[in-house]
Amino acid sequence: MSSVLVVDALSSGTGRRQSSRDSIGCGPRTVAGVFEKHGIRCKIERAEDLSLKRGILRQYQHLAISAMTMDTPIVRQLINSWRRTKAHGRVLLGGPIASDPHHILVELKPDVLVIGEGETTLEELINKGYLESETDLRAVKGIGYTESGNGFVTEPRPLLSAEEISDQYRPSTTRIVDYTSYQASKVYVEVLRGCSNFRRTVLRLPDGRQCSDCGNCESDDYTRRLSCPEDVPPGCGFCSVPATWGPPRSRSIIAITKETSELLDIGVRRVVLEAPDFLDYMRGQNTTDPCEPAANLEAISELLDSLASIPQIANGSAHIGIENMKACLLTDSAAEVISRHLRTVSPNIGLETGSAEHLRRIGKCGTPEDVVRAVRAARAHGMHPFVYLIYGLPGETEETVKESVRLLQEISHEGAERIILYGFRPLPGSAFEHFSSSSLNSELSRKLRRAAEAVNRSKKMEFVGTIVQGVAAEPSWTRHGHTMVYPLDEGPVITVQGGYSPGTLIKVRVTGVLSPGLVTGEVVR
Repeated sequence: MSSVLVVDALSSGTGRRQSSRDSIGCGPRTVAGVFEKHGIRCKIERAEDLSLKRGILRQYQHLAISAMTMDTPIVRQLINSWRRTKAHGRVLLGGPIASDPHHILVELKPDVLVIGEGETTLEELINKGYLESETDLRAVKGIGYTESGNGFVTEPRPLLSAEEISDQYRPSTTRIVDYTSYQASKVYVEVLRGCSNFRRTVLRLPDGRQCSDCGNCESDDYTRRLSCPEDVPPGCGFCSVPATWGPPRSRSIIAITKETSELLDIGVRRVVLEAPDFLDYMRGQNTTDPCEPAANLEAISELLDSLASIPQIANGSAHIGIENMKACLLTDSAAEVISRHLRTVSPNIGLETGSAEHLRRIGKCGTPEDVVRAVRAARAHGMHPFVYLIYGLPGETEETVKESVRLLQEISHEGAERIILYGFRPLPGSAFEHFSSSSLNSELSRKLRRAAEAVNRSKKMEFVGTIVQGVAAEPSWTRHGHTMVYPLDEGPVITVQGGYSPGTLIKVRVTGVLSPGLVTGEVVR
């Protein structure tokens, strides 16, 4: 029987995750699910943990790595270590890193690069006996490979249907135990795949492409919105999701509930419903307009009702979270439906820039006023909204930054609980892939960072004196003898003195603010 070591290298960069340390994505579990379906023994390991477990490479016949572009350094190390350890054995590489296939094939030289959705591709490779013998890869859609030193990319594979991602392919739930501190982590369960924003940037791209104002992006005909005569990728200019994954396809309520229930039975306490926009759930077939029609509140209510009936959710020992939501879909009605079913939710609302004109030019849907209204609606129904901004975006000017700083103050006043500020990084497959990354030394970037840090620190101060129910996770990196504690529902990340086993539920009184993103506290006995 074949065996495969599935490596989760997502966000590992040069070797160790610096952020999102409490997050477990659904990609590696989806890969493991395909292997389990075919009776292939597999195990998931974090890339950063393999430096301490080098002997484990010898225990498996093949290697499958899930990674992003930023993870190229650690992936190179992994592949080199594997090939020093194993004279034979395939190296399969996939995930967002495959968005620039020709470069990755030359740079990393995997045996197979899985491009786009991987389930059917992996299944075809398994059925063709690729893990046991030589296979003609030219006939396999959706892959890249090297031959005689040259890289080849085959014909793209059609996207999976909603029925296929619901019923035919199911992420592994048993392999969640392979993750250290899985009991305290946010475990993502895929609700839908793809994005409905098929608008496009109108900025001139570095290679000369630019919107010709053909009207396709605003057309009532969804098939017209799919195409662009100037070959500008759809969606926000900084994002590759619509170009890679297409319009939204929703998983069934039965599939989502079954996966969530199994994870909770194993010991997971925090589940996040994963979607580029949760409010796209069951909003229609081939939906390429990000704001029309409105969210399908009947389907959303039915899904949340099913999840809320799971015993661990009903008795409060586990928590369901929802993150990404478009501001133009997060209406008062949508907020009411969500809050009626779930105890606490922190919707993550993308603002990106406070300038309405800049939003339009980068291809983002909605307006700054939509974000203010969405924050207000979320707070009115007891939610704790987070708002995303990006500094260093193409088209950023002193005026757009000034508008962003002003809007930060407004959304903070309306009740935004946290500002999440990212530096722009060009992603392969996105319209902005050839622009330069943001700079920390830019004065414009510093203005935005200072404004966001001030808001976040003031919001953290509001927690001082409150008691938060949390889940113990890993030891603190920076405070010896302390444990990191993540909120069971919503709230700040906390560090407390003492050692606690991962997954232990504890109550913590917040006693101080260490940084805009971290507070300290004492365990309440």
